[in-house]
This record gives sequence, structure tokens and C-alpha cells, in this order.
Amino acid sequence: MTVHTKKTIEARTIDGVEALVSVDPGEVFIDLPASNPRYIGVQEGGRIQEGDVGTQSTAEMAGPRLTHWVIESITAETVIGRDTETNETREWDREQLIQRLGAGEFSAELATFDRVSVTEIEEWGGRHSPEGAEEVKPYVVVIAYGNNGRKFTQLYAATEAGEWDSLELVQQDSHVKEFSDELRTHFDDAVREALAVEQRYH
Repeated sequence: MTVHTKKTIEARTIDGVEALVSVDPGEVFIDLPASNPRYIGVQEGGRIQEGDVGTQSTAEMAGPRLTHWVIESITAETVIGRDTETNETREWDREQLIQRLGAGEFSAELATFDRVSVTEIEEWGGRHSPEGAEEVKPYVVVIAYGNNGRKFTQLYAATEAGEWDSLELVQQDSHVKEFSDELRTHFDDAVREALAVEQRYH
């Protein structure tokens, strides 16, 4: 279950875009843009790397020329990371690192899905319920937002009219298939929790 803690938030402009940024020690958290569910989050023990996960392919991001760091310390002023290849440590000014993460110079390693939206739609892809049907079998669009600023979309359909318990996956985000077992478990748990919460209101 997701644990929600209160964050100290300040407004920032990152690469020309209005953003909200957590200034608490222990975590870098960026809502970018401020009005959008997308976010970038890195905690102590997490990883960042050079490159923009939003514009570069998985193969490019895995290239040997891009440096990876494990984040060892996040204070109100600085962030310290350890190079995964050389074991050397590097210290960044926290504000500068926030700007670089927001601008895509660095990317956070995907590890969590703290925000998940659930939207019910009555029809999808030209599929319609038969005329005269008393109940519509809903389609449900689930969008999970990862801590690296990416979003992952899945489509579910009810096999029984009006029964959310009967939802089955009918279209999977292609990126989800590439997840490690551990990451897939985190993803599935986040989606399951969001669907369970949404079901209370139906």
C-alpha cells in the first residue's frame, strides 16, 4: 500500500516550464509540469543516469558511454551519487540537479508508480454494446505514472456487465512487457490498488 507523506513544495521554472518541487531531504520530487500528473522522483538508494529517457531508446539509454549513479545522500542543498562503474562519488548542487533532471539531461531509473489514474469509458475502438442491451460492459483505461516521468497505459474490459471484479486486460503497454519481475510486481500492485479504490465508487 502506498504511504503518503506531507512534502514541502516550492514553485520552480524548469526549462521554461512551471513546476512544483519538493525541498525536503531524502528525496528529489518534481511535478513537471505543475498541472500534470507526470513527475520525476529519486530517493536515497535510487539511481539516476545521463540521458533523456523520454527521447532516447532503451538501447541508447543502456549505452556504455552514459554514466549511472546510485544516490547516497539528498540534503536540502546537495545530492551525492556514486558512479556504478568507477565507485567514485560526485556531489551536485540540489537545485542544479533538479534543473538537469527536469530538462532531460539526466533521467531517474524507473522504480515506482506513485500515481495511477483510472478512467471508465463506454466504448473503445469502434466496439459498441448491442442495441437494447440493458447494461454496458465498461472499458477501463489505466494510466500509471512512473518516477522517471514516463506514463504507461493499459486497457481493461469487463467480461460481465457492470462487474468491475470481472475486468481483464485487453491491451497492454508494450513497455510493460520489458519490465523486470520486480518492477512488474510494483506496477501490478499500483494498478491493482488504484482499481480497488475506483471500484468503491461504482
